[in-house]
Amino acid sequence: MKRRTLIMFLCLTVFISLVTSGTNTAEGSPAYKGASSWAVPELDKAAGYGLITERIKDNMSANITREEFAEIAVRFYEVYTGRKAEPGNASFSDTSNPEILKAANLGLTSGIGGGKFGPNQLVTREQIATMLVRALKVVRPDADYSSAGSAKFTDDNLIEDWAREGVYYCAKSGIIKGIQNNDGTFRFDPDGNSSREVAVIVVTRAYEYFISEANKQAGDSGGGTQGNGARDDTAADEALWNGDIIIFDGDFTPEQYIIREVNGATFIYLPYDSFRYVFRMPYAWLNTYPEGQIKDDVITLEWKNKQGETFRQVIMQVGSTTAYVNGAPADIKAGPFVKEEEIYIPINLFIQLFEMKSQMFLGRWCFQYKEDFPQDILTGSWSSSQVNLFTHYKDIVSGVESMPSFYWYIALNKDGSYNLFIASSGGWLQDKMYFEKGKYKVIGNVIIYYDRYETLYEGKPLMLQYENRHMGDRLEFDFIEGYDAEEDKIKMRTSWYYRVND
Repeated sequence: MKRRTLIMFLCLTVFISLVTSGTNTAEGSPAYKGASSWAVPELDKAAGYGLITERIKDNMSANITREEFAEIAVRFYEVYTGRKAEPGNASFSDTSNPEILKAANLGLTSGIGGGKFGPNQLVTREQIATMLVRALKVVRPDADYSSAGSAKFTDDNLIEDWAREGVYYCAKSGIIKGIQNNDGTFRFDPDGNSSREVAVIVVTRAYEYFISEANKQAGDSGGGTQGNGARDDTAADEALWNGDIIIFDGDFTPEQYIIREVNGATFIYLPYDSFRYVFRMPYAWLNTYPEGQIKDDVITLEWKNKQGETFRQVIMQVGSTTAYVNGAPADIKAGPFVKEEEIYIPINLFIQLFEMKSQMFLGRWCFQYKEDFPQDILTGSWSSSQVNLFTHYKDIVSGVESMPSFYWYIALNKDGSYNLFIASSGGWLQDKMYFEKGKYKVIGNVIIYYDRYETLYEGKPLMLQYENRHMGDRLEFDFIEGYDAEEDKIKMRTSWYYRVND
């Protein structure tokens, strides 16, 4: 378990260090509102990790309730482990919130007694420390939770015995800092209430502390497995991160990729066919899939431009740690290997070659081509023509206005929400009118759409088929292929879209 956890965190840090560009992203939305100015830097990090929940995001300075903190604790577990928590068999008479039931199933809380949870009760500072350490023990049961050496708070006598371990472990680890007295000492105020922003910051510090500790262990481990990972499937240690990886518009579950530690370094592997799909070159969409050839365990990959000229060639061999990039040798530390008659390609080299950005989002690690345009220009409305038919959809449904042969419109709003409208009386969407709404995030040159709801009209006359149907966890992607500043238009889906005034 300890080694598996260590490799997982080594993976996370290697993911970030692989990419030469920064991880700052632009999206159309603030991830939270109502925060104190001093809290913003750490809340921005929390938002990037996905630790701010929907329930609290609109007023971060309000006091936090037991229900709200339970949801944050569950989010911490899911983001940290990459696994979805399950509600289990727990039940409370005063709430059916599945996130609370997940927290109980994980052992993070047992309620307030009498079969009740007390969802609306405010959480005290010592309760937060206790629940947080319970969450830490679930995700890292092998860690040292000793509080020995922690300085005592001046109001130590007010801290309940059941809370001491959690309070002083958090203090020792720098997760909780206390409240400074006039003489420079610190008190804890165990019975005091906590704000949402403070609770999120404490959880964020715990998240970062555990990553830091895992990195220290990785640095001290010195070795790792031997061998370069050829045809011997046991030649390198394998571990799953237990979360999805997104590369460009490919969303890979843990069953679809392999992570290996080789000589102290960590490598991500994709099956050959999956690799070719997601590592197509950007900015030309369908024309840039690499041509591949495999002969005698030698893999040759070539990317060509529209004129058919090869502008990038990579040659790798199963079991070899040397690759040739446009004819020049490169030490890639770990080569392709064969498992169950399928060739797996280490993608670390290609993340560097394509200068991809890395960021964690919704519990997934995302690798995207870096942007080549000012991302703030995306906010606004765009259409396949220079008119906004979205405002006329009721007239189209009623037949007052005729259906266009094809029309596409999207509004990328400042608050991070979006609205999509497609209408067509021919082609691939015959006699249909489609609406979609949800949230979006921009990483590099890719727009990621999530928490999506769709509505569909079809037929003659148009009839409602379904309304606001949730699309589950499925993500959709748009790649920004180009931006024309002079005409204020963007290129997506191989077509140009114009800014329109709503």
